[in-house]
Amino acid sequence: MVKVSVIVPIYNAEKYLVQCLDSIVNQTLKDIEIILIDDGSTDGSAEICKTYLADSRVSYYHKENAGAVMARRDGISLANGEYIGFVDSDDWVETSMYETMYMEATKNNADIVFCNCIQNADGHRFSPEIESGVYDRKAIEEMILSKTLAYVADNGERRAIRWSNCLRLYRSELIKSDISYNPEVRRCEDLVLTYEATIKANVLVYLGDKYLYHNRVVLNSKSRRYTPDAWKAFKNLILHLYTITEALESEAMLNQMHLRAFFSTIDCLENELKFYKQNKKRALQQIALIMNDEINERYYGNIPIEKMAKRYRVYYKLIHKKRPKAIILYESDRKFTEKVKTVLVKPVLHWLTESKLIGKIYKKIRKAF
Repeated sequence: MVKVSVIVPIYNAEKYLVQCLDSIVNQTLKDIEIILIDDGSTDGSAEICKTYLADSRVSYYHKENAGAVMARRDGISLANGEYIGFVDSDDWVETSMYETMYMEATKNNADIVFCNCIQNADGHRFSPEIESGVYDRKAIEEMILSKTLAYVADNGERRAIRWSNCLRLYRSELIKSDISYNPEVRRCEDLVLTYEATIKANVLVYLGDKYLYHNRVVLNSKSRRYTPDAWKAFKNLILHLYTITEALESEAMLNQMHLRAFFSTIDCLENELKFYKQNKKRALQQIALIMNDEINERYYGNIPIEKMAKRYRVYYKLIHKKRPKAIILYESDRKFTEKVKTVLVKPVLHWLTESKLIGKIYKKIRKAF
């Protein structure tokens, strides 16, 4: 048995694939296997993959396009490693990544090792989400599983522990059985595997100070534009996650699932608002379709809306009252207000702060009190 199997799902990634694969074949941990799953690429990805087959650790498989979920499933079924990791074909990793994570895994007999990442677009390093260290089963339930689907941060914003499979090294037995796969889930698909694996894990190591993975954010990519049929894709995800969560028979986890459903609904409404200027009638129809879906009745009354920022409270109210036009008006007003703040208010406040005259007046007022 090799120490680590690295699975790379590939779909039309020729532009970035060489950097990705070079970072894996040059790992300081040599006892690895690299499984390339070509998910029906139509560009030059296949030819690039085949140039790496001279390395006996690399294997290549071509299949009809079925999405990343099924590509990962196929890779897992082929894996022989003690542990399994994933790399997206447009990303790359530090050459020490798998040696670092494997050593932590064996030292702590861990089921999952979870590292941090850097976004390539601006070099942003994500702040550690929880305290670095070793978590036993009780700590996993209290500190990690409780934040995996969704939670509300102290500032009222929505949050979730990053669920990317690529930041994790999984014990092979943990994900080779009893993991559900749904080919219809094509949005946030990493969440399903991460969620189910975390449910089963007894020991998890978090390396919040180890930035071992490089996430490529492609500006102006499809993910940043309007996505047709987003609600259908998200609905498949939500229903699948509800099935998993309801089997746990945990009220706390079910409430967290309700929160995940609410945030996914917001994501879909925001997606339709992007399309509003192009086709107002269709956008309005889609927003009404989302609002009228029975999924929205599940979370009503079961999420901590009072702890959320104003924007989410407004969305919650309008979704429940099924007022699609009001959502559009609210977002238009909110964006206009933000623009006014950026263009007018901020410069004025800056001028007031820097003005010597205003500064003198301010000091006199302070002395008077």
